[in-house]
Amino acid sequence: MAKREWQIRSERLGLEAQLKERNKELKLLHDFSRLVDKAEDSIDDILIGLLEILPNAFLEPENTCAVIVYNDRVFESGGVSKSDRFLREPIRVRGKDVGSVTVYYYGDGEIAFLYEESQMVLSVTERLGKIIQRIETSRTLSENKEQYRATLSSIGDAVLSTDAFGMVTFVNEVACNLIGLSENSIIGKRVSEVLEVFSEDSGEPAIIPVEYVLRTGKKVGLANHTALRSNNGKIYSIADSAAPISREDGETTGVILVFRDVTEDRKNEERIVQSEARYRELIENMNGGLLILDSEDGEQFILKEFKAPREDFYRTGVSSSGKELRDVFTGVEKSGLFEAVRKVWKTGAPEKVEAEKYVYGDQEGWWTNYVYKLPSGEVVSLCYDVSESLRIQEFKKKTNDGLLTLSKMAAGSGFSLDEFMKSAVRIVGSSLCVDRAGIYMLNRIGEMDLIISSDLVDGEAREDKSRAMDRDVASEYLHLIQAKRFFSISDVNQEEKGNFIVSLQEVGVKAILDIPLRIRGIIVGSLFCDMNTARQWTSDEKSFAASVGDILTLALEEDELVNSEHRYKSFFKMNGVPMLLIDSATGSIVDSNEAACRFYEYDLVTLKGMSIKDLAANNESLVAIRKFAARRSISVVSRQKKASGRIVDVEIFASPFSTEDVDLINLIVVDITEALAAKNKLSEALGRLHTALEGAVELVSKVVEARDPYTAGHQKNVSRLATAIAEKLGLDDNRIRTVRIAGLLHDVGKVSIPAEILSKPGRLTDLEWSLIKRHPIVGYEILRDVKLGGPIAEIVKNHHERINGSGYPEGLTGSELSLESRIVAVADVVEAMVSHRPYRASRGLGEAVEEIKSNSGVLYDEEVVSACLAVIDSGFKIERSDCSGL
Repeated sequence: MAKREWQIRSERLGLEAQLKERNKELKLLHDFSRLVDKAEDSIDDILIGLLEILPNAFLEPENTCAVIVYNDRVFESGGVSKSDRFLREPIRVRGKDVGSVTVYYYGDGEIAFLYEESQMVLSVTERLGKIIQRIETSRTLSENKEQYRATLSSIGDAVLSTDAFGMVTFVNEVACNLIGLSENSIIGKRVSEVLEVFSEDSGEPAIIPVEYVLRTGKKVGLANHTALRSNNGKIYSIADSAAPISREDGETTGVILVFRDVTEDRKNEERIVQSEARYRELIENMNGGLLILDSEDGEQFILKEFKAPREDFYRTGVSSSGKELRDVFTGVEKSGLFEAVRKVWKTGAPEKVEAEKYVYGDQEGWWTNYVYKLPSGEVVSLCYDVSESLRIQEFKKKTNDGLLTLSKMAAGSGFSLDEFMKSAVRIVGSSLCVDRAGIYMLNRIGEMDLIISSDLVDGEAREDKSRAMDRDVASEYLHLIQAKRFFSISDVNQEEKGNFIVSLQEVGVKAILDIPLRIRGIIVGSLFCDMNTARQWTSDEKSFAASVGDILTLALEEDELVNSEHRYKSFFKMNGVPMLLIDSATGSIVDSNEAACRFYEYDLVTLKGMSIKDLAANNESLVAIRKFAARRSISVVSRQKKASGRIVDVEIFASPFSTEDVDLINLIVVDITEALAAKNKLSEALGRLHTALEGAVELVSKVVEARDPYTAGHQKNVSRLATAIAEKLGLDDNRIRTVRIAGLLHDVGKVSIPAEILSKPGRLTDLEWSLIKRHPIVGYEILRDVKLGGPIAEIVKNHHERINGSGYPEGLTGSELSLESRIVAVADVVEAMVSHRPYRASRGLGEAVEEIKSNSGVLYDEEVVSACLAVIDSGFKIERSDCSGL
C-alpha cells in the first residue's frame, strides 16, 4: 500500500512539475501577445521585451539567457553568459532568414533542454517572423499610401477618387480649384453632386462614368468637347478618363477620375489648324519647289508631295504622287540630291546640294536643293530652279569677257577699225546666239550700206559691202531708231506694215535688235542682230548690245580724231557742248568754241584773254587740272561764274591735247545744276528705299512671330535692347543699324520649324530639340545672299553661341564671335527670361539680370553685360513678348 501511494505521489509530483512548466509556456505566450499589442509597430520594442520574458519560460530562469539577432543587429538579455548548451531557431520573413533567437543554459551540467522548450522557441520565432512581416507590410502600405496621396496632390491634373459606393474619398488641390469648392465640401459626396459637366457642342449635361466603371471595371474616357462649369461660374474645357481601383482578386473598390483643363489646348488646336492652312498657302505660293519623300529602308523613296520649282512643270502631264523618286526624275539616282536624301534619312543632319541638272518628263534644267528630315521620318527637299540664273551668269560672264576684249582692242596700239568692227560683230553674234549680226553705215546719199556681217553657221565675221537699204527704207529706219539707245522688235509680223517692216519680211527676218551708232549725236549707222524666228529680247541682252554699240561708237570717233586734226578742230568749234583749250602750264584760255562763249556769256576775244582761274566762282584754283601736265585725264566738279555773275555748278572733263608742239588741255564743261538737283531727289528716293527696306525687315520679323504666337514681339524686344546696348558701347551708326536688323531677324530660321513644335507647352523630345537648334543655321542660309548691309546673316547664325564654346550650332568661342553677335546673344537671353513661354512662366527681370551677371565672362561678354546692366538701370523697359493675356 505504501509503495502504491509513493508511486501515485511521485506521478502527481511529476504532473505538477510538467503543469508548472506548461504554465510557464502559456504565460510566455500570453505576455508575448500583450507585448506585441503594447509595442504596436515598433520591432525594437518587441525584441527587447521578448528578451525580458523569454528566460522565465525555462526550467531554471536564473541560469538561462537569450540573444536575438535581427537584420545584423544584436539584442541581448541582461547577464548573458553563453555556453555550448543552447537552442537556436531562425527568424524567417517571406521565406528569407532575417535573424535568429538563441537561448543559452549555463547551470547544472546534468540538466538538458526539454523537448517542449525547444518547441516553445520554435513557436516564438515563427510568430515573431509573422509579426515582423506584418509590421513591415503595414509600414510599406502606409508609405505607399502617403506617396500615393502626395503624388495625386502634386500632379498637374485634377484627381478625384471614390469608394465602391461612388462617394468621394480623395480630391487634390487642382480639382478643388477647377470645381470651385473646398476639399471638405467635396469629400463624402457623390461625384455628380460636386462635378457639373456638359457638352460644348450641344450644351446638354454629360454623363460622368463613375457608375459605369464601378459596374464594369473598365476604363473609359470622357466625351470629346466636354466642359466643366465651376461653382465660381467659370467654364473650362476638360479631357481625360475614369479608371477602376481594383484589388488583387479583381474586385473594383472604387474609381479614380482624372481630368485636366484643356481650354488653352483647344485654342492651340485651332491655332494649329489655322497655322496648317497658312502653311499650305505658303507652300503653294512659295518661291521654289518642294519634295516630301517617305522611305522604310533608306533606299526606296516614295514621292508623297511635289510642288514644282517652275510653273511650266505642271504642263508636262507627269503624275508624281505615290511614285518612287527615280521613276519621276530621270537619272536622279546618280545625282547629289539622291545621295543627300539617303544621307539625311540616315543621319537626320540637313544637307545642301549645289546646282545640278535634272530631267522631269520632257523638261530639264538646273536646281539647288536644301534637304531636311522631319520628326515624322519624312525627308523634305526645298528645291529652287536656278536654270535661268545660271544662264544669266553664263551670259554675263561671256558678255563681260567680250566687252573687255573690245575695250582692250580699242585702247591698244596698232588699232585697226576694220578688225575692231569684225570682232564687235562676231562677239555680239555669238553672245546673243542670233542668226545674223552686222553693221550698217549711212552713206553720203542717205542709203544704208552693209559693211560687215556674220551668221550663226560659221560664227566668223566677214566684209560684206553691199546695199542694205535704199533712201526711202533708210529714211524710215532712221526715223524709227532716232531717239532710241536700242531698237528691238520681237515679232516682225505683229508690227504695223511699213517700208522697213516689209523689207524685213521679204528676207525672212522675224525679230531684230539694232543699236544706233552716233557721232556727235548724229546717227552714222547701226549695229544689227537678226533672227529668223520670233524672239523676246531680255534687258540684259539689250544692255549688252548697247554697250558694244557704245564702244563701237567710241572707236569710230577715235578713228575720226586720229585721221584728221582738222576734223577735230571742226568738232571743237561746232560742238554744242561748251569746250575750252587751255595752256597746261599757265591755265590761260587758248581757244573756245561758240557753245562756251554762250555758256560763260563772254565773246571769244574776251575769253581768250582770261585764265581758267578767272571763271572760278570762289578762291578754288582747280589745282587738279595741273595734273594734266603728266598726261592724265580726269574730271572735276566746280562752281563757275558767268559774265552776268550767275553761279552755276559744272563738271569739267579734261584731257591732254597736243598740237603744233604745244601741250594743251581740252576742257568740256557740262552744266550739272539740274543734275545735282536730280541727285538730291535721288538721295531722297534712296532714303525712302531705306525706309521701305526697314519695313520689309519688320514684315519678315512679324511673319516669323506669327507662326509662334507665344513669342510675339520677342524679336522686336531683342532688337530694341540690342540697339540700346550697341549705342551704350558707342558703336557707329552702321554697326548699330546692323545690330538692330539682326535683332529683328535673329529667329527667322524658325520658319522651318513646324508650328506645333514652336507652340508645344510640354517638354520637347530630343528630335524636336535638335530641330529647334537648327534654326540659327536655317536663318543664316535664308539671309546669306540677302544684301542688308552688314554681317547680319553671321549674327543670326551665332546668336545662341557662348564665349566659352558651350553654345550652338558650331560651339564658337569669344574670339570667333563678332561684338554684334555677342550683343544680340545677351539681349536674346534677357528678353527670353523676362517673357512668358508656353512651357514656363516669366522668370522675371531680376533673375535675368542675375543670369547674365553670374555668367559674365563665362557665357556672355563682360563688356556687353556691363552695357546691358547700365541700359536696364537707366529705366529701359522690356515689353512682354508672350500672348498669355490674349
